[in-house]
Amino acid sequence: MEHRTDEELLAGSLKGHSGDFKTLLERYEEELFNFLYHTTGDRQAAEDLFQETFLQVFSNLERFRPEGRFRPWVYTIAANLARDEMRRRRRRKSASLDEEISPGEDAKLVDMIGSQTAEPEAVANSREAATLAGELLSRLPETLREVVTLYFYNDMKYAEISAALGLPMGTVKSRLFRAIREMSQAMKQKRGF
Repeated sequence: MEHRTDEELLAGSLKGHSGDFKTLLERYEEELFNFLYHTTGDRQAAEDLFQETFLQVFSNLERFRPEGRFRPWVYTIAANLARDEMRRRRRRKSASLDEEISPGEDAKLVDMIGSQTAEPEAVANSREAATLAGELLSRLPETLREVVTLYFYNDMKYAEISAALGLPMGTVKSRLFRAIREMSQAMKQKRGF
């Protein structure tokens, strides 16, 4: 069953095949959780939002357009829920994005930021750099953090990010460029390059 597309599994779910929905949930569990975690900076919130995302998917199965793609649709739901969560945090003024992000998760991002610095090999190979990349990611504005997370951690292409976030592709590219530039400059300052 794993060779079936997301859209085929969704169609099976609409026909009442609960195993198909479970397969979809399992297929997206890790990558969607990582997106939500990197967006919110909070593991518990990411777990709750993941569950809420799939509750909304299940509740709205009949609204999915057969000609559409599931991946951007599920990410749109997750991104909207994450945005709502971040707004609630700001209203409560209790948001903290300083939770440490596991250094190993940031290798791809460190490579990109490192390529912008004077000594990319030294930066990319450093465990400290990975920790710093996670810290810098958490400091980005939400709009930039979403794009970075989808691109680097979820390996989504520009078109998929555009569809998931409801943004023009040019906006996705410019936000990614801006985020990398900001993180690279911050890393250079912090590391004394």
